[in-house]
Amino acid sequence: MKTIIQTLILTLSFVLFTACGGSGNTTTNTGTSTTTTITYNGTTYGFVTSPYTGKVWLDRNLGAARVCTSFNDTACYGDYYQWGRNFDGHQDSLSATTTTLATNVNSAGSSFILSGFPFDWASVDANGSIRSANWSKTDGSSVCPVGFRVPTITELNAETINNGVTDNATAFANFLKLPSAGYRVGSAPLSNQGSWGYVWASSASGSSSRRVNFDSGTAYAYYDARVNGLSVRCLKN
Repeated sequence: MKTIIQTLILTLSFVLFTACGGSGNTTTNTGTSTTTTITYNGTTYGFVTSPYTGKVWLDRNLGAARVCTSFNDTACYGDYYQWGRNFDGHQDSLSATTTTLATNVNSAGSSFILSGFPFDWASVDANGSIRSANWSKTDGSSVCPVGFRVPTITELNAETINNGVTDNATAFANFLKLPSAGYRVGSAPLSNQGSWGYVWASSASGSSSRRVNFDSGTAYAYYDARVNGLSVRCLKN
């Protein structure tokens, strides 16, 4: 009887060890998705955990209907935000346009604002400090859900450029499944859809701001004019 009990204990231990992953459990760049969701500004998001930093991100771009099935999946492109700007209607790819610059970065109307030099959508907050702080909010009053914010360029780089993102194919293969959504600029409705991806960071730099971008052969962090409409992906604080 003692031998039978010992055998059962060993068998049960092996089953539990195997179910928990055991020593054969490995981490890949697909990340770890959860079943928890959050609905914000009419879009429902899931969460995905970084295999590199352990940080939690929304599973799709702001405004995207679903997680990407390919880098040129139009249903996952999402909205196009001017840097530091709130959810106010301008982010819709078909929103109206205006050439009147905003005099209040927290109340800019609902139109996508066009401008020449200095290529900003507002005539105030030249150094971007107010808008950087706005996109860093975690109380749900900015563009991200409660508990989330727009990442800094350092945080965005840590998940992408510093960990294997070298073009739009690897951006999609990354656990964030980033699409080549293109961008919105000037009087043209949308540019580079299906070939380039651009993702805003909350970091400001002089009269421009920071972003990560990728195409069929390159990927790097760079600077961009705040008037341009780019994708946004939110990070849990």
